[in-house]
Amino acid sequence: MINTVFYNLCNDAAEAVEQAVSGLIGKPEAGVTLRIGADGTPTENIDEAAEKAALKVLESGNRSMRFVSEELGEKIIGKRPEFTFVLDPIDGTFNAVHGIPFYCVPIAISGSDLSDIRYAYIKNLVNGDIYTAERGKGAFLNNKRIHVSSRSEFSELSVISYSHRPHAVAINNHNVRRVRTFGSAALELCYVASGIFDAFIDLRGMLRVTDIAAGKLIVEEAGGIVTGGEGKSLSTPFDVKQRVNVVASNRKVHDKLLELV
Repeated sequence: MINTVFYNLCNDAAEAVEQAVSGLIGKPEAGVTLRIGADGTPTENIDEAAEKAALKVLESGNRSMRFVSEELGEKIIGKRPEFTFVLDPIDGTFNAVHGIPFYCVPIAISGSDLSDIRYAYIKNLVNGDIYTAERGKGAFLNNKRIHVSSRSEFSELSVISYSHRPHAVAINNHNVRRVRTFGSAALELCYVASGIFDAFIDLRGMLRVTDIAAGKLIVEEAGGIVTGGEGKSLSTPFDVKQRVNVVASNRKVHDKLLELV
């Protein structure tokens, strides 16, 4: 079932982003650094174009909201914010700049922090797939319900794992069937939600709330679980300067994964 109000709001913003960046994908000018963004990392030309396009759509509407994005940080639209609109203008900027076909627009609608996500929308800007979830109502890919996998044996698991010394995790030492990384946490979480992969691990201390807010709800509504590296629930405020570690899984293997990490 589609929440048409939230869906249309997210979809309009995502379509504006898609149009704004279409001529920049794979172009050298896409990766030109303009400044340091609110999250403390470089804002590249493609990020700026995407964020401005989304913000223009939101400001032209009649909804009041708190807008949170990696580049701008925070902005209040209207006089009485009804919710927080959490946007990563392009998740997978490196991929988009270099023409690697794996990047997306993730959007979450929430209250004050990661524990209160009410709606999630992620659009794959390469093939047009749209993942959505509403709290308590399930997760969907192109309006068809999705579920996490049921695999529980380590030798059968397919895992997305980001780690490096001194925080390398044992999952990379061939305990599982396969390990992959693709460079867009939001889409990778969707792959866990849809049962393609069984788990996602990122312990580098580099993920921002904007990277994972939408994917978190989609995994949870698909039957999975998302926690910090120590197994605690995530309730991080929407402050783009903060960083989090994440372990997401199909739930069946979560405790075993936490033992390794």
